[in-house]
Parts: sequence; structure tokens; C-alpha cells
Amino acid sequence: MPVIECDWPLIIVGSGPAGIGVALEAKRRGVRALLLDRGCLCNTIYNFPDRMLFFSTADLLEFSGIPLVAEGAKPSRREVLDYFTRIVLSNNLPFLTDCEVKAIVSSGQSKVVRTSQGDFTSNAVVLATGSYDKPNLLNVPGESLPHVSHYYSDAHPFIGKDVVIVGGKNSAAESALELLRSGARVTLIHRGKTLSPSIKYWIRPDLDNRIREGNIMLHLNSRIVEIRKRSVLLDSAGVLTELPADAAFLLTGYNPDYNWLRTLGLEFEGDAELPMHDPDTLVTNVPGIYVAGVLIAGRETSRVFIENSRTHGEKILAHYLSISKQ
Repeated sequence: MPVIECDWPLIIVGSGPAGIGVALEAKRRGVRALLLDRGCLCNTIYNFPDRMLFFSTADLLEFSGIPLVAEGAKPSRREVLDYFTRIVLSNNLPFLTDCEVKAIVSSGQSKVVRTSQGDFTSNAVVLATGSYDKPNLLNVPGESLPHVSHYYSDAHPFIGKDVVIVGGKNSAAESALELLRSGARVTLIHRGKTLSPSIKYWIRPDLDNRIREGNIMLHLNSRIVEIRKRSVLLDSAGVLTELPADAAFLLTGYNPDYNWLRTLGLEFEGDAELPMHDPDTLVTNVPGIYVAGVLIAGRETSRVFIENSRTHGEKILAHYLSISKQ
């Protein structure tokens, strides 16, 4: 969709479910809003594993009045991606992709949003950037080697190969099972004493059985101290072991881009580094800048998800319109 205008009442940074929800609410209330994304439309969902199923049922993910149709009990990545894409296109929500926001500066009562595709001005900005772009790094030698990734998408390239997965939550569990069934030899490494209790209830028994059978090798209380071209060096209670690894997936979680957010003037609080904001309006400590979606939860990303962030657009637009009338 070509976007010509440079002036918008509202600019939304991030075109995931939270950003789209705010844009949809703006449309319903007659406020012109522009979605910006550094990647493609719905970039985060697009980069989820190809065969991923969501934890929630379709009715909990859908926006009011817009049904999400799924073939199974749990919607797939493809179905959810198509759903939010359809919302944007069918409602003619303006968007611009491959557009990285470099800075947001105040200019009188307006905000100037400086991007890789030029400057835009707006009355207010909503940050719905999520946390998926910044993985937690192990900071070990070899982490930047080409066969190492912090994201998992598809098992097919790893058929017949030794694959190491680091992590103990859903991403690690689902990736391990899919890789195993595709013909990879899988080793799962987790620094904790047990795998996370938050692993999806229909995934956990399958994973436990595959570990019990010895089809997935599990190392608990362990951490990688070095990644080599064809192996990883593992530290388990001070004992070093070299394990074969043609590929390594470091699925250790993700966090907001705090360095960039601080350049905007946002302040954070507590160990979870929650962005300071009014829970009733979602306006931050910087007047004219709102937060929406998982960004609200800081480092505790599991606290906010699609179904409990569907009201964010209503809160933001109610406040935006109230101050616009003043």
C-alpha cells in the first residue's frame, strides 16, 4: 500500500497483533493512524516456527466482531498470520513495512518520527514493538557462527544432523519434538534443575516420553561454554563434555530493545524493567508516547499475550481522544 502522507494524528510502531488492534480501534473511532514495521506486516508472527500452534483457542485470539476460523482446536501460525493480515487489508488500515524507526523527537505539541524511509509527524505515537527482535545472548565464544541461531523456523534442513537446543520452555520443547520427528538427532540443554512447568500441557507428556525413551538427550543443570564448528562444549556441574552439533538453536528468550527505548526518554522500574506507564491510559512517562502489547510487561514477557492485550487499543484511543478535545 503506497503511503504518501507524512502527517498522521497517530503513528503505531509495530504491526503485530497489539499494533493492529490499536490501528483497528483508531479506524473505528475515526482517527487516522499509520502502522510502521521494520520488517514485514505481522513480522513477529511471520517469524514464528512454521508449524507452530498457539496455546489459546481461536475465540480468545480474535478481535471483537471479527471471527478467526481455525481447522483444529488450536489455531496455527499460518491461520493467525492470515487472520491479522486480513484485518489490515479488509479494513484498509494504512501501513508501511521495511520501515525502521530511528528516533522519535518532540517538536512543540507534535512528535517527529524519523525512519529509514523519511520523517513523519504525528500528535502521538504508540510503541507496540514487542520483544522478539532482541534474543537473550549466551555471550559465549562461537555464538555468532553461521550454524547458530536464536530463532527456529523449520526442521527440514536438519534431517540426519546433530542438533543442540538450549532452553527449557515452549520454544525449546516444540522445536526438539519437531526436529526429532523430521529425522534429526536432538540434544536439549537447560540450565535449570527441571524443564519449565509452563510448557504446553499437550506438549509436555510427548516431550517427557521422548526423553525417557532416549530419543531426545536431556542435560539439566548445564550450560554451553563454547560453540565450535561441529560441536559444543558443555559444563555440567564443573564437568566439561564435548557434544556433536551440526546446528545449535539458542532458544533462551527475548527482551525489548531497551537501548533504543531509553533513547526515546522512556523510564523503567523494577527487576523486570517495566516501562513506566499509566495502566488506565497506557501513556508513558513521555507525554504523547503510549505502550501496547507485550512491551508493557518488560522482561516478564509471559504476562502479556494476545488475549489479554485486546483492550489496549480502547484504552489508548479513549485517552487520545480525551486530550485531543482539550
